[in-house]
Amino acid sequence: MEKYLIVSIIAAMFAITGCQKEGCTDSKALNYDSEAKKDNGTCVYHLPEPDPRDQYLGNYLVTDSTFMMGDFYEVKTYTLQVTTGTSNSDTIFLNNLWNRGSSFVAIMSGSNFSIPSQQVDGPYYADGNGKFEENTIVFTTLGDVYMNKGIGAKQ
Repeated sequence: MEKYLIVSIIAAMFAITGCQKEGCTDSKALNYDSEAKKDNGTCVYHLPEPDPRDQYLGNYLVTDSTFMMGDFYEVKTYTLQVTTGTSNSDTIFLNNLWNRGSSFVAIMSGSNFSIPSQQVDGPYYADGNGKFEENTIVFTTLGDVYMNKGIGAKQ
């Protein structure tokens, strides 16, 4: 009988402590759970700031005019994708710029961006600048012998 009583008490203790609801137990936290009995380390005290780049991310249907040594060369229409990846808070990626499939880095400042000098092909480099106006991207890039001017609406 004594063994049965000891086993019952131990089982009851495990049942009581093992069934405690886990959650955030700090009433100052945004996700406070009044029913939680055991803190699980998930308390949140402030919401993360929204990323100002988010409004510019997405696909743009771009028309891009190329000028070689000052003379008109060609027009291309293609989809340019703007992403952030795991970049710094002021960086975006221009994916498929010039319809080449490549990704180029741009640095944001408000709704404007600059494209620092980057290797394009072989020994060739390009840089440029642009801006977002409502749901439109506008940019100019310069290379060794060419200039591209692009404009496109967000899709």
